[in-house]
Amino acid sequence: MSTESGARKGVVYLVGAGPGDPGLLTVRALELLRAADVVAYDALVSPTILSLAGPQAELLPVGRRHGTGATSYRLHPDVLARAKAGHTVVRLKAGDPLIFGRGGEEAEELSEAGIPFSIVPGVSAALGAAAYAGIPLTHRLHASDVTFVSGHDVDGSHRSLTEWPGAATGKGTLVMFMAARKLSANLQRLIQAGRSAETPAAYIVSATTPDQKVIVGTLATLPEQTRDVDLTAPALVIIGDVVGLRERIAWFERHRLAGRRLLVARARPGRSAIAAVLRAHGAEVLEIPEIEAVPLNGGSHIDAALARLHEFRGIVFGCAAGVDAVASHVHTLDVPVIAVGAAAAQALSRHGIAPVVSVRGACQEALGEHAVLFQRGPFLLVTAENGRPNLRDELTKIGAVVEAIAAYRYVHRMPSAPLPPIDLVVLPSSSAARTVLSGNFGKALLGLPMAAMGPQTEEAARHCGAQSVVRAKEDSLASLVSLAVSMLVSP
Repeated sequence: MSTESGARKGVVYLVGAGPGDPGLLTVRALELLRAADVVAYDALVSPTILSLAGPQAELLPVGRRHGTGATSYRLHPDVLARAKAGHTVVRLKAGDPLIFGRGGEEAEELSEAGIPFSIVPGVSAALGAAAYAGIPLTHRLHASDVTFVSGHDVDGSHRSLTEWPGAATGKGTLVMFMAARKLSANLQRLIQAGRSAETPAAYIVSATTPDQKVIVGTLATLPEQTRDVDLTAPALVIIGDVVGLRERIAWFERHRLAGRRLLVARARPGRSAIAAVLRAHGAEVLEIPEIEAVPLNGGSHIDAALARLHEFRGIVFGCAAGVDAVASHVHTLDVPVIAVGAAAAQALSRHGIAPVVSVRGACQEALGEHAVLFQRGPFLLVTAENGRPNLRDELTKIGAVVEAIAAYRYVHRMPSAPLPPIDLVVLPSSSAARTVLSGNFGKALLGLPMAAMGPQTEEAARHCGAQSVVRAKEDSLASLVSLAVSMLVSP
């Protein structure tokens, strides 16, 4: 893209990706990831977070590990080139850009080059690791100060103890970044400076992710305890009396699904209640695909159907997108309104429309509770472009006469980055199963264990080629969550 006058000017966002758990991304970081032309990322940024980038984004690896390879630049030349070409670039940095992330150096170079930029802070690895390990960095009875230091390139000759002001001899908490490869030398220097060899110390690997591991020892014992740890995994060390509180405070490992990564298939936009419950159990959850409801071109067919609304006994909404689409054409509805599912009911409330009935779900059992009402049809059913065939079928089975009208369409965006290892695929509906398991994206998932809600969802998954599908006992969120937990937790 030319940078001549009139062309779009590039911009760079220095964005903190947090310590690893995608749930710790800021709202602004997620917004920028989804909209960026280019995502230039550090080696420590997890595949899970990269999977949240928009499908239009170029994923550009520009980070280094352990300081390997000399560089003559502060900002990677590829980032600079793409910004000068007019692209919106997210420079995605593990943790926070300004805490041992070289974000200050990159910002200086952007300023000198005249390229607009913004800095979006992230949860520092120190804060994330401490919280998920159950170690308070400060405590009224144990530590009133905390110091962050770099343990990289510390071998006794390049740097002196004076470069860790107060940390070596003080009583406060010390957090050591990039210390894994020279852990023994770093801890020995602290002992030589006067810290007790019995000072508690914790080595935290892959903090906040399903691979998190916490090893607790002392300055004297920790090097031997971590001898077999994979040095390529990101790690930091917390030193001080506060480490002794972990035994009482540790919470992350106590969750039933701690250390597990699940994929929840989606067919409609909005927040997933199932994903929320699974996260509350401690799982890392990927919701795929990203979905947006967009209006259909024109609206005459919707206007025509609404003009005939008096011919129907009521209008049925099965999701929030349908409510929003119809509300953009009319402000009032002169027939009884029926909401199927909590999302549709909430959307109606948002528009000031009170449904005469709120059906708890789209399964036959839930709809059957209102069979007498539905048998008084006909009803107008508002759907997406491809309809809600299962909902229509279930309504027909209980004796309803339904005419469907398409008011919107869904745009599905699959992640462009490879997925991290997945322990379980959760399929809440047949449409979600078909969306995720069909095509090239779904091929990599077909050999994974899957938990399905209802016989139609199980059938759809097997039709796509899924090899191991277990159906929940009941067509309910609670039953599906219970099944997922039982499949991942040993009795």
